[in-house]
Amino acid sequence: MLSLAALLGCALATIACDDSKSKDGSKAPLQVSSAGGRGEPGATAASQSSVGATGSAPSASATPSGSSSAAASGPSEPNACPDGMIRVPGGEFWVGSHKGSGSEEEWPRFKTRVQPFCLDKTEVTVDAYEACVKADKCTQASNKHRFCNLRWEGRGKHPINCVDWNQATAYCKAQDARLPTEVEWEFAARGGEEYRAYSWGSEDPDGRTCWKHPGGSCEVGQYAAGAFGLLDMTGNVWEWTSTSFGPYPWPATNNLSKVYRGGSWSRRFNKWMRTPLRNRFPPKSQGSHLGMRCAATPSDVSCPAGKADDGSCLREVLEIDCPPTEKWNGLRCAKQGAPPCPEGRKEKKGFGCVLEHEADGPPPEVESGPVSRSRTAGFDSDCDAHYPGRPHAYRYTGGTHAKRNAVSGGAGCKNRDVGVGWNSCCCP
Repeated sequence: MLSLAALLGCALATIACDDSKSKDGSKAPLQVSSAGGRGEPGATAASQSSVGATGSAPSASATPSGSSSAAASGPSEPNACPDGMIRVPGGEFWVGSHKGSGSEEEWPRFKTRVQPFCLDKTEVTVDAYEACVKADKCTQASNKHRFCNLRWEGRGKHPINCVDWNQATAYCKAQDARLPTEVEWEFAARGGEEYRAYSWGSEDPDGRTCWKHPGGSCEVGQYAAGAFGLLDMTGNVWEWTSTSFGPYPWPATNNLSKVYRGGSWSRRFNKWMRTPLRNRFPPKSQGSHLGMRCAATPSDVSCPAGKADDGSCLREVLEIDCPPTEKWNGLRCAKQGAPPCPEGRKEKKGFGCVLEHEADGPPPEVESGPVSRSRTAGFDSDCDAHYPGRPHAYRYTGGTHAKRNAVSGGAGCKNRDVGVGWNSCCCP
């Protein structure tokens, strides 16, 4: 069952990014050569990341990637990666955030071992994706949303967007590659054990990435490289991963929602750009805020826990922040003497304790409770600046995310921000 904290991603971005008064995050970009990889407003479903009102970023090193453990792989690596990819060395690190910081979906923090992998230096571009379509190996991306890049001339070097998870997976497969796992993506973005708040370090995103950008995405590689020499890991477009969303430390075994990461051009608040932040969509959903980059497992790499069907290494969990009265038994936090898995569940490598008999089909719909709203005049100035004709701020609480959207939308309101159990809205 997915978290009830279904949050808005691209739908809330529609108004924020269409507003000409938004600060343009692409100002004075550093021009960086972009070795082409293989290669948010408007979306088909509501984004579902649980984010607090003020996500606090963990401490992170701002050391340039060329002089740190996050430096790009050198020629001493045993096997080179395909053209356009960078070899990420892997290692042990803690995934997620300490309880009480960031989003509750980033808890509990757990330690894992990441095997070396290859990752596209840039997000997959429109030109690269269109070449796959012309080769009859990919299906056409959508152009139904205002900022789908296929709707605009001259955007060949922009990231492909408006592709669902199945299309992203098919593209990478056509390149003899795959989507990165969620853990691989976080390791690469955070610089491994450097635990960077953003891919470049801890400095504010202004001037360092494509965000607060009212005209849609930016060309790939327009800003300085982050950890491991990778470009645009924070901002420009969110990026699909191969992982099914589940509570930490294990991925889900179903395909109800797929994780995507990284923040996008449409975001206005720093919390959306943090490297540990998780977001998710059903695999058939897409939007102009969302694209991808591909990964590959080098031939010299072995996977201690085994390999998934796409060739990625199955997840290992070495340690976890357990409650004081419990300890990690290799599969879950449990009291001393408890069985490895609770009753009705069994061990599955790479997935922890799973249901012995997984139910078919989607989970039953959760009945929504009542929705209430309260005045939040402190945000009136933000509403007036970014949502013309909707100068009054209200906070909607209770019910499901979908129910809050329906109630606030019925009142003519637009979301300015969202969190667990609340929507901050600008209303007439």
